[in-house]
Amino acid sequence: MKKRIIPAVVFLLLLQMCCSQLSAGLFDDRFPSARATAMGGAGAAVANGVWASYYNPAGLSEVYRPVVGTSYLRLFNVSFFSNFFGATAYPLPGKYGTASLSFEYFGVNYKDKNLSGEYTLSFSHGFYLLKDIHSSLAAGYSLKMYHWSLGESQQLGDLGSASTFGVDVGLMASIYTRTYLGVYFMNINSPAIGEFTRHDLPQRVVVGLAYQPYDGVTTTLDFNRTIGMGEMQLWGGAEFTVFPNLDLRFGATTNPNRFTAGLGVNVAQFHLDYAIMTHSELGETHEVGLNYEF
Repeated sequence: MKKRIIPAVVFLLLLQMCCSQLSAGLFDDRFPSARATAMGGAGAAVANGVWASYYNPAGLSEVYRPVVGTSYLRLFNVSFFSNFFGATAYPLPGKYGTASLSFEYFGVNYKDKNLSGEYTLSFSHGFYLLKDIHSSLAAGYSLKMYHWSLGESQQLGDLGSASTFGVDVGLMASIYTRTYLGVYFMNINSPAIGEFTRHDLPQRVVVGLAYQPYDGVTTTLDFNRTIGMGEMQLWGGAEFTVFPNLDLRFGATTNPNRFTAGLGVNVAQFHLDYAIMTHSELGETHEVGLNYEF
C-alpha cells in the first residue's frame, strides 16, 4: 500500500505546483489559438478567426466564411496533461454576424487513470453594431457549459462530477483599419462549480490594443487581470508576414515572465500554426493548430 501511496502523493504535489504556476484555478489559462499564443497570448484586439470566442467573441464579426479548426496544447511539455480544442464558425444571413460552437477537453491522467477531466462547450455570437469605411464597432457574447469530472479513489470509489454555466461578453472597435481596441469580460455571472465544496471559476477582465503600422505587420498588447489573483499581467507580441503564405510571430508576458514565438503557414484554404512558450521554472509549452476555410 505504501508503494502506491508515495508516487500518488508526489504526483499530486507536482500537480499542485503546476496549478499554482498557472496563477489560476479550474477552466483557465488554456487557450486554443497558436497564433495568439505566439504573440504572448494577446488576442482581445486581434482575435478575428474561429478561436475568437476564447479571446473576445466580438471578433467573430470578422469571420466572413465558414471555418473549422482544431488545436492541441501540450502544457509544460508533460505527458499527464491532455488538452484538445475544436471549433466551427458560420456567418449568418444578412447583418446578423457570425455564430460559433467550440469544445475543449483538459484531462489529468496518471498511470492510465483519469484523475480529472474538464469539459467546456460554448456557443458564441459576434456582430457589428456599426461599420463604415473608416471605423467599426462590434459586440459579442459566449454562453458556456462547464463540466468537471473527477476520477475514482481506491477508498471512496467514484468521486463524482459537477456542471455550471458561464457568460462572456466583449467589444471590439477599429479606427481607420490600423488601430484596434478590444475589451473582454470572462464569466461575468460569477459561476461556481461543485456540490459540497464550491470552487469559484476565474473571472477575467482584458483590455487589448493593436496597431498595424504597415500591411503585413501587427503589434498587440493586452492588459489582463484575473479578479482576486493579484497583479495585472501584460501579454504582448507582434506578427510579420514574411511571404504571402508565411507569418512569423514573437511575444512575451509578465507575471510570470515568459517568452513566446511561432509561425503560421497558409496553403490554399488550410492554415497551420505553431507556437512555443517558455517558463522560468516549468517546461516549455507547445501548441499546434489547424484551420480550414470553406
